[in-house]
Amino acid sequence: MANFFISYSRKDAAIADNIRNHIYKLDAGHDVFLDIKSIHVGANWKAELQRKIKACDFFILIHSNNSINSPYVKEELKWISESELKSGMRKLIVYRLNYAEIIPEIASYQILDSTDNFTIDFFRLMQGVLAENSFYNVEYEIMLEDEYWYKGKIWIEAPGQFLEKIQMAEYRFDYGWQPDVSLITVNGTKSNIKKKFAVQFETKYHFTIFVMLYLWNTKELAFIKKIHISH
Repeated sequence: MANFFISYSRKDAAIADNIRNHIYKLDAGHDVFLDIKSIHVGANWKAELQRKIKACDFFILIHSNNSINSPYVKEELKWISESELKSGMRKLIVYRLNYAEIIPEIASYQILDSTDNFTIDFFRLMQGVLAENSFYNVEYEIMLEDEYWYKGKIWIEAPGQFLEKIQMAEYRFDYGWQPDVSLITVNGTKSNIKKKFAVQFETKYHFTIFVMLYLWNTKELAFIKKIHISH
């Protein structure tokens, strides 16, 4: 189950409602926030929008010539940007209508252009939902030194503003027969985490590395990356 937030201009409400209905058909367990369907009379709508955007797993923007001029959509884009920066997760998915102008706020995101077949568009949209959605990626170089020994390095890749959010990384090796080996902690620095978290190692036999990442000013784990090596 996932939490979705749909951002749109009221002039595109029919398309937004169609996306909402299709998500529920896909899995009725999903929670899909659409303001005209989800905000009760008398509620503090601005606070409710901020709360839902902060809690959402995926933020679907219906980008059109109408939404470009919507002050509400602009404010929602500001809030989702703040949420992404804090969580380290990509949440924004752009569904563009009629080749609307690409604005700076969405220029770095993959954009799905609409066609005349909504069913195809919807399943392409869901492929974006299921894709890897972290701003952080664990890169590694591992070489087999001889029949048993491996030598390698692991490090974090991310845009600069996200690297600065890293407080600490932890990793451990799992050799199958010895799964509870100690965690190795690497403390981050806001200015130089990429160089700081470049761990070199030597180890014997096949193994799995688990890398866990923590961010500043939050108790949340950004992600767990599993790297399995065998021969």
